[in-house]
Amino acid sequence: MDGSTTLSRLVNPAADAPAVAALFPAGVLAAELSAPGPSELLTPAEWQSIRHCHPARIADFTAGRLCARLALARRGVEGFSLLPGADRQPRWPAGIVGSITHTDGYAAAVAAPRDRVGSLGLDSIRVDALERRLWAKIGTAEELEALATLTVEASIWQAALLLAAKEAFFKCQYPLTRELLGFDAVQIGFTADRGQVGTFSVVPRRPLRLDSWRQDGRVPLPCGRWRCHGAYVTAGIALPPGWGTAGRQVSR
Repeated sequence: MDGSTTLSRLVNPAADAPAVAALFPAGVLAAELSAPGPSELLTPAEWQSIRHCHPARIADFTAGRLCARLALARRGVEGFSLLPGADRQPRWPAGIVGSITHTDGYAAAVAAPRDRVGSLGLDSIRVDALERRLWAKIGTAEELEALATLTVEASIWQAALLLAAKEAFFKCQYPLTRELLGFDAVQIGFTADRGQVGTFSVVPRRPLRLDSWRQDGRVPLPCGRWRCHGAYVTAGIALPPGWGTAGRQVSR
C-alpha cells in the first residue's frame, strides 16, 4: 500500500468528541468514529503491524487508530505511527498518555500531556452485545446482588456499565503497573446524574500493584465518569500526574 499517496488523498473520518473528553479532567482531548474507517489511512508501519490479522481485527484497529490520530493531531502530533508493543498496548508518543476503545459500530480515543494526566483508561460497550450469561464472570457477589434489585432493562444497562468501568480502570492502571487484573479484583459503585451520565468509584478487593505507587495508601482511587449514548455505554477514568512518581519504573 502506498501510504504517502493514500494519506494525502483520503480524509480521516474521525470527529472530535467533547462528550467523551468530558469524562476526564481538563486537558484531555477525544475523538470518536461511528462508521468504518479506510485502512488505507493507516501509516505503512501501522499497516505492517496489523495486515496479517482477520479483517474484523483490522477494522477495529483502523477505527481506533484513526480516532487516536485525530486526538494526537489536536495535541500537535502529526504523522505518528501508533504501533502496538509486545503486550499489544499502543506505544504513545513521548510525553503523551492515551487510551483507545472499539466495539461493534463505535470507536473512540483520548490523549493528554503526561504533565497534566498520569494515565488514562477508556472503554465502550455495545449494550445488546453483552450476554446475560457473562454477568457472573464480570460481577462480584455484591455487584450481582445490586443488579438483581433493578428492572430488567436497567440491569442490562448497569451490567454493561459495570464491564466498561472495570475495563477502563484496568486500562488506566496497566501502563504504570503492567498488572493484569481479573474482574474480581475491584468493586464498582455508581452514582447517576440526570440518568444518562454519572460517576463510578473503584474499590480494590485485594492488594493491587498500583497500591504501592500511591503516595499515601489511604487515599482512595480517583472516581471515573460514565455516559449512556445510543446503544452504547462509555466509561473513562484518569490517574493524576505524578501518581507514584517515586516508584515508577515503566511508563509509555
